[in-house]
Amino acid sequence: MKNYKYQQHSFAVKRRQAEPIRVLVTGAAGQIAYSLLFSIAKGDVFGKDQPIILLLLDITAMLPVLEGVVMELQDCALPLLRDIIATDMEEVAFKDLDAAILVGSMPRKEGMERKDLLKANVAIFKSQGSALEKFSKKTVKVAMRCGVPATHVKNVIIWGNHSSTQYPDVHHCMVNMSGSELTCFDAIKDEAWLKGEFIATVQQRGAAVIKARKLSSAMSAAKAICDHMRDIWTGTPEGEFVSMGVYSTGNSYGVPDDLIYSFPVQIHKDKSWKIVDGLGINSFSQAKMDATAAELIEERDTALAFLGQSPIGSANFVTVQQRFLLAETFLLPPHSPRPGMRLSGSGGETQADSFDFPSASILQSLDLCKGDAERGMAQFEEMMRQQLESSMHSELEKLLDTTTGPEKEVSRKDFEGFSNLFHRFLQVKGPSVEWIKIRRPPEDSIQPYDKIAARGLPNNVAESLNKLVVVKLNGGLGTSMGCKGPKSLISVRNENTFLDLTVQQIEHLNKTYNTDVPLVLMNSFNTDEDTKKILQKYKHHRVKIHTFNQSRYPRINKESLLPVATDLSMKGPNAEAWYPPGHGDIYASFYNSGLLDQLIAQGREYIFVSNIDNLGATVDLHILHQLVSQPNGKRCEFIMEVTDKTRADVKGGTLIQYDGKLRLLEIAQVPKAHVDEFKSVSKFKIFNTNNLWISLAAIKRLQEQSMMDMEIIVNPKTLDGGLNIIQLETAVGAAIKSFDNALGINVPRSRFLPVKTTSDLLLVMSNLYSLDAGSLTMSPKREFPTTPHVKLGCSFTKVQEYLTRFESIPDMLELDHLTVSGDVTFGKNVSLKGTVIIIANHGDRIDIPAGSMLENKIVSGNLRIMDH
Repeated sequence: MKNYKYQQHSFAVKRRQAEPIRVLVTGAAGQIAYSLLFSIAKGDVFGKDQPIILLLLDITAMLPVLEGVVMELQDCALPLLRDIIATDMEEVAFKDLDAAILVGSMPRKEGMERKDLLKANVAIFKSQGSALEKFSKKTVKVAMRCGVPATHVKNVIIWGNHSSTQYPDVHHCMVNMSGSELTCFDAIKDEAWLKGEFIATVQQRGAAVIKARKLSSAMSAAKAICDHMRDIWTGTPEGEFVSMGVYSTGNSYGVPDDLIYSFPVQIHKDKSWKIVDGLGINSFSQAKMDATAAELIEERDTALAFLGQSPIGSANFVTVQQRFLLAETFLLPPHSPRPGMRLSGSGGETQADSFDFPSASILQSLDLCKGDAERGMAQFEEMMRQQLESSMHSELEKLLDTTTGPEKEVSRKDFEGFSNLFHRFLQVKGPSVEWIKIRRPPEDSIQPYDKIAARGLPNNVAESLNKLVVVKLNGGLGTSMGCKGPKSLISVRNENTFLDLTVQQIEHLNKTYNTDVPLVLMNSFNTDEDTKKILQKYKHHRVKIHTFNQSRYPRINKESLLPVATDLSMKGPNAEAWYPPGHGDIYASFYNSGLLDQLIAQGREYIFVSNIDNLGATVDLHILHQLVSQPNGKRCEFIMEVTDKTRADVKGGTLIQYDGKLRLLEIAQVPKAHVDEFKSVSKFKIFNTNNLWISLAAIKRLQEQSMMDMEIIVNPKTLDGGLNIIQLETAVGAAIKSFDNALGINVPRSRFLPVKTTSDLLLVMSNLYSLDAGSLTMSPKREFPTTPHVKLGCSFTKVQEYLTRFESIPDMLELDHLTVSGDVTFGKNVSLKGTVIIIANHGDRIDIPAGSMLENKIVSGNLRIMDH
């Protein structure tokens, strides 16, 4: 369980304001709440002088989305918003409330039957009703989603249900036209339209919105809620009334008792309300009112059946939702009679009025639910999860129906993995780690590389190598560096690409030791086609190359939690609808491809996995020997290479001891209060290089037993069209806790040489490194073992532009730090030493002349060179 507190700070001196009120919005991460919260926080509902503390409640799975909502509210800097508390805990959300707006329910989707919607939502409001009584102030007001009249007319009535049977009645409506009030019939002058098309349009408006948006209405619903709560809070103007769903018992219009039915209502300044009596009802209206009442009776009895209660006629028929709507709308404790009401039951009757309160026996029966808040919330969350999973399953099946043949079967396998990930995502209950349970790994669980290397190598290295498979993660594109196609095809040194260097490394091993180490590329749907084309150039090399594809998962609409794709294609509107789900997918995809079994049958025992853009990730014979030399019963199934953390690596994952197991801790799992502690180089001294050595047999076992356990990474993104989506991903290293006898090895920094940016590219292209058989090693001419810190500005971001700015790569053997910003070019044979900073201001250009030697210099403006 989680709750977050965010405070707004104001430093301006203002006149004294009222004490803040606590306002709850449930379903706060949903689309209606998103449209609603701003209006509440800026004073449209409770008044321009009323400070507010917002409490935002949603289920655990939606907390990442809710955090984004909080950020937006904070960014608005609203003066009335004193505090924001976002939580998934009812006891926090409902504590000491002044007003509650219960938006948290399952939205209706296209094709959903009303009975299905009712089944999902009845348990939700039962839970929330229990929480209202248990935790809130007894003066809490509850705003329900009902029809609200248009702003340019008054006294339109919505009778009955919030459904297609609702009756919009304009017989008492007045329209102000040119300063004169006319009846609606006089103003419209079209009785047939008012009794036909107008009613049908209002009744079917919700379905029309769903059909058009593929989502239920949000903006109009939020506006209605604001108007509704404002009327409850401030009262209705003299001579006007509004429509509200209230308890029907004792009404004067012949509506059956014990329903929540929309009536015309007037609200007084003291927040008491009363159904408007004495309005004339003709036979046309009466028939419409009776029809919607009949539907409500059926729905009430269906809801009671879902709750396991008896239908109308027994003492248990009123839902908790109804009870709290009644009691708290009257600003009374749920069992308190109010002056002016008749309380019927065994104790006789009190003062008569136009309203009958439920009998004492009914209220007693509802007390059985009072202690169910915690259980009710759990039921609510489980029902929401089931409904979301059911909706997701239905949408995935629709996508599968858009294709046939092999593509359908491949997609079905992908969707099975996605559905499992989505199920786990919905099951998440709070943080994946408890900070106080984190322990430093035991000393023997992370061994220094020198200790491993000191054991030497076996006489028969080839025997060990023939048990190995090299796997490179090749799913990424070069778009971040301004390149099209797979990143592995970017030239990085002497016209050699990442893939060229990888093939050269393995070929050198095979020739040197007369072995047959294969290369396996895990491609994505983004890289597979281009990679396979280029593989033809290696057919005469002494390397067998295999490929398999990682899964293709659907991106999820952040609001609806449903796929954004409309079919399985990758073109047109679906071009952005898919994503490769992170390198943690390697286990399932490798297994599903059949290649895992094939390699095991060949006698292969381990894979060495690394990112293809990490030029330091070469096969290390000492680590391989550490793996294969252990006795069978004690063999290490997983080795993670870690290296010492620098300030440039503070966000990298680290190894911890947790629940007796070695575990990878990523920054996304760290509670906010401990992020600085996590980034500390003194406390968490190592980070994951993503160079991993893993047992093939263990992967097969864990996959077949469904025991591969990896934390879910929720990755929010915004598509080009502005749609907010989320991607569910996993990281390959997170599975370390699933393997037996897992080990970390603290390797030299030279084994972590990633090329993520052109700043990294400049380093590996320079004379800092020498190239031999595809492997880069630090030049022996460099006096320091550390690499310089290089930061190139945005003018160097794209590879092609970067290359045009260097006539030749500078001499960097004695460089410590380089920063370049703005329009800067380098001539031939430039030498950089110590700390060099070059900054061209906007509109200026700096050309470093050929043959220049810059040592501890700052260059700025029009080529002014100063000592640093």
